[in-house]
Amino acid sequence: MKKEIITMIKVLLFLPLFFLNSITYAQTGPSTNICLVTVDTTFTHNVIVWERASQTSAIPIDSIRVYRAKLSGGDTLVGSVHWDSVSQFRDYSADPNLRPYRYRISGVDNQGLEGPLSLPHQTIHFAILEQGDSIRLRWTKYMGENINYYNCWVDSAGSGPGVDLLYSTFNDVDTSWWHTDTPLDWTGLGYLVDVDWTSQCSATKAQDHNTTRSNRANSVESNPNSLYEIPTIKELTVFPNPTNETTKLVFSSSSWSPITVFVTDLMGRKVKQFKPIKVLGQHQMKIDLEPYNSGMYNLVLIQNNRVYSQKLLKL
Repeated sequence: MKKEIITMIKVLLFLPLFFLNSITYAQTGPSTNICLVTVDTTFTHNVIVWERASQTSAIPIDSIRVYRAKLSGGDTLVGSVHWDSVSQFRDYSADPNLRPYRYRISGVDNQGLEGPLSLPHQTIHFAILEQGDSIRLRWTKYMGENINYYNCWVDSAGSGPGVDLLYSTFNDVDTSWWHTDTPLDWTGLGYLVDVDWTSQCSATKAQDHNTTRSNRANSVESNPNSLYEIPTIKELTVFPNPTNETTKLVFSSSSWSPITVFVTDLMGRKVKQFKPIKVLGQHQMKIDLEPYNSGMYNLVLIQNNRVYSQKLLKL
């Protein structure tokens, strides 16, 4: 009798803790994770994929929300997919030729409770830069999944990705390769990178994925005499701004035409001139203003006779 009483007391003491843990778990919402992010085969948008079986929740999941990192920091909601639909999302609002994009997902249960954001996955962004007499093919690392190595391809026939293999890295660390056949002939050419990994991502009600690919770098032909042509330099950003000494100039170019970069004062006088560069994709430049007086300056870029500028304050 004494043992039964003791057992009953233990059960009564355990039950509140059990229910408390259950309630706490339910209040956290679904736990989710991304399988991979990649650029679509048309190279016009990104695809975010998750495996339905790998998501967990105390009560049924109603939908998956997709978030994309902002350049200024933080995440913004870009879409939602019902749980019974395909387990992937196509982000048509993102241009993969501009830069890499970082994504997270979260689950919402059928009581409307949203779980925490998943670990981030980031797309591969491929860029090409002319440095002296050489061409450097470079790309950002894939974030979110371990890979074995990268493959660099050239589409010499204009019929799709993965036509001719140019180079494969020996590890998951190297993210650039020097192209020896210079200058590049862009007629019908496109360059991209994909990865080799041992796992495969199986999206419910959609295709399976055994790799992730970058954007397809190919030059946009521009008419230097056209004043109404779509700009070939986008997402021009300078940070930090204001700055005491140095700042970073970031932009994305969709044309292989030379880019002239210089700094002017408010009177329009050039105070610093850089060597012309050729680049496809996102590029970064360090701007050193330490030798100059405090005040407002303009960072100016010229490509195909079109002028782009950004104000910069030197403290």
